[in-house]
Amino acid sequence: MNQAHQDYIHNYLQTAVIIRESVENLSPQLLLWKPTATAWSIQEIVGHLIDSNIINSYRIRKIISEPVTPIATFAHEDWVEQQQFNSFTIIELLDVYDAITKYNGILLSKLSEEQWLRVGMKGEEPISIVHIIDKFICNHVNKHIGQIARNIGAFESI
Repeated sequence: MNQAHQDYIHNYLQTAVIIRESVENLSPQLLLWKPTATAWSIQEIVGHLIDSNIINSYRIRKIISEPVTPIATFAHEDWVEQQQFNSFTIIELLDVYDAITKYNGILLSKLSEEQWLRVGMKGEEPISIVHIIDKFICNHVNKHIGQIARNIGAFESI
């Protein structure tokens, strides 16, 4: 496996560490608090990142097994609303994210160079596994880490 692919896998695996470090020591009140009625709590943000990880796991497998087919989408607002993430413990949510990420990391480490080159389609745009890892997972996690930080700041200012 080339170094670039190893780096993408490493960055992907680090998302679990980053999420855990951002939330695991927060109070239950803060984890469940919402800055507005329509905003997500920190636990709902983590739940959304689990959903995204699941969808991206499917996308990767779809690209590997059925290249050049459309990649899956999901109604993330509806998913969060229906899944009751605030009824979980944060440790349960983090453990789920960790397990999915570890499983995907193992799969990614076994891909051939030819598999890494396969793509799925987002409309007319070809989407690679690298794109999914870098943009749909790592950048997405970083965006929501910012949202978590804003929730913490807003909570601490009340």
